[in-house]
Parts: sequence; C-alpha cells; structure tokens
Amino acid sequence: MNPGHGIIGCGRVAPNHVDGFRSLGNWELLWACDRQQDLAAEFAARFGIDGVAGSASTVLADPRVTSVSIAVDHEQHAALATAALTAGKHVLLEKPLALCVPDAEALVALANNRGLVLSVVSQHRYDPLVREVRRWLHEGLLGELVYVQVTLEAQREPSYYTQSYWRGTWAGEGGSAVANQGYHCLDVTRFLCGELVVKAAVVGRSQLGRVIETEDTLSALLVAGETPVTLNVTVASSTTWRSRLEFVGSQGSVCFDLDHPGTLRRAEGNRELEDRAAAARCEIRSEPAPGIDYYGISHRAQIADFARAATGHGDLDEGPEVAVGMVSLLTDLYQASGARPVLGQHIDT
Repeated sequence: MNPGHGIIGCGRVAPNHVDGFRSLGNWELLWACDRQQDLAAEFAARFGIDGVAGSASTVLADPRVTSVSIAVDHEQHAALATAALTAGKHVLLEKPLALCVPDAEALVALANNRGLVLSVVSQHRYDPLVREVRRWLHEGLLGELVYVQVTLEAQREPSYYTQSYWRGTWAGEGGSAVANQGYHCLDVTRFLCGELVVKAAVVGRSQLGRVIETEDTLSALLVAGETPVTLNVTVASSTTWRSRLEFVGSQGSVCFDLDHPGTLRRAEGNRELEDRAAAARCEIRSEPAPGIDYYGISHRAQIADFARAATGHGDLDEGPEVAVGMVSLLTDLYQASGARPVLGQHIDT
C-alpha cells in the first residue's frame, strides 16, 4: 500500500503541497481539510482528492494516513502538530513551528520521543542557487565576510488583513512583515551565515496601522559572528514582491534575488567565483511555479526529503531544530523592537 497524506489547511500555499506529493509518484493524497469545509470541497475538486473534511480529527483518525501537511493560521500550528504527532502521523508544517520557544521545543521532543518526522517548511534552503552560494561561502570564494544586506519589499493590501480572522494580529499571526513574509529571507541568511544575534530592531506601522496591530515594516541590525547583517522588511511597498540578499566579502561579492526563479544579480571579485556563477546561471530552473509565483518550486525538494525520512530511507536534510532557532530569532527581533507581547502557552507532552 502506498503512503497516504492529508492536507490540513487549503489556503494560499496548499497547492505547493499537492504538487510536491504528486511529484513523488508513489504517495496518495487522501484528504483535503479546512475549517471552512466548502473551501476544502472546492480544493479537493480542483486537485482530484477524494476525502473532504472540516475537522483535522477526521483526517487524523484515518489509519491510511501516514502524514499530514499543516498549513493553517500560525496560532494553531503547535496544537495541530501536537495532535497529529500524538495520532502517530508524520508532520510537514508550514512556518513558523510555533509562536514561542517552549512550544517549539515541546514539539521537537514529542516527535523525537515517538520516532516521527517533523519538518517545518524552509523551501528556499533547497533552492539550487541558495545551495550553490552556500558552497561558495564555505569554500572561501568570497574571502572573509564584511557585511550582509537582506531586503524584502512586498505589498499587502488592507483587504489581505481585514478579510482574514487571524492575519495582522499578534495572537493569530505572531507578527506580520517579518514573521510571515520576511521569514524565508531571514531563514536563508541563517542557512548561509550561521546563527544570527539581534543587536537592535525597530518596527513601523505607518501604512497599515489602521487595519493591523502587528508591524508592516521592520528594520534590524544583527551579527553573524562578527559580521554585521542589516535586515529591512516591509509589506507597505508599492512593489508586489522582491527579496534580495547581498554578501560582501574581502575577496568577492554575491547578490541574488530569492524569488522564482532565483536570479543571480552579481557575483564578482575573482575568476573562480565568476566562473562558478556563470555555470550556476545556466542551471537555474525556470519552470512555472505550481502556486503563487514567489513560493517557487522547492517545496518539491523539501517534500521529497520529508518523504524519504518518513518512509525510513534517511534523515532530514533540515531537521526541526532549525525551525526552533527561527522561533527564537523572531522572538529576539520583536523583543528588541518592543513591539510584540509575550505569546504562546507551553504544551505538555
């Protein structure tokens, strides 16, 4: 019997999960589940999924279900992942892992204790361009890092928040510009540079403050070791989406967009770096994304990694401890800015 999978949450990113599991060839999509059951029914009809549910408990009670994707509001992540792991299901969870570090750590402990796979979506860590840049950094092609700049410009209309029961609230979303949209830029920076320490942060709400209680803009100074890292994220821009990472080293510099397809804007400073960059440009995949364009196609690679681990054929390339680190980093950023109240409740396991 082929492994079976259920999708809990049929919103913006759910098509990427359908695409990823269908790409495996030997997994069956058994359930589409959403608190709005009519939305689940529409999603199931669109993607040819037989099971429709309005409650996660229905999916988790099905013995055919090997694993679930959880793609719901941030506040429910910890509780739903706990329920799924307790039911013996492997879990692929959209970010963030939880809204507070104790809940995140409790989930990792629960998965480990039960011998189950818990993976939090960090799809851009699987982007070929990102992995190539990581090799260049590790091989010293940029020399010693001098500074790093990370920027996300995005646009979110007021309706994006007003038509949602959870977005734009501290309790439901846990933060907006950084916790939601800027998360992957920050995560990839950690992937490339190592752990980040927050030195200062400031938030703004000048454009969307009348409809959200969270931030529409955050700027911060961090360090990776002794390397300064500047972060600027906004959802109040007139630009629909542009994410850019720049690494300036003593022997070479690299600048790329973390969009789809990933665009290498600049790689210069020495001949080997420039030759490697020319080869990388030729290998960047430009096939259409299955969902929203800037989500890209690397859910496929992460889901393949998840499936290997869930069927006992290897360990995850990127374990859930990475996501615990992100929850901690987001907490530090918001504490430094003074913007976010204390969130989350520890889950006993």
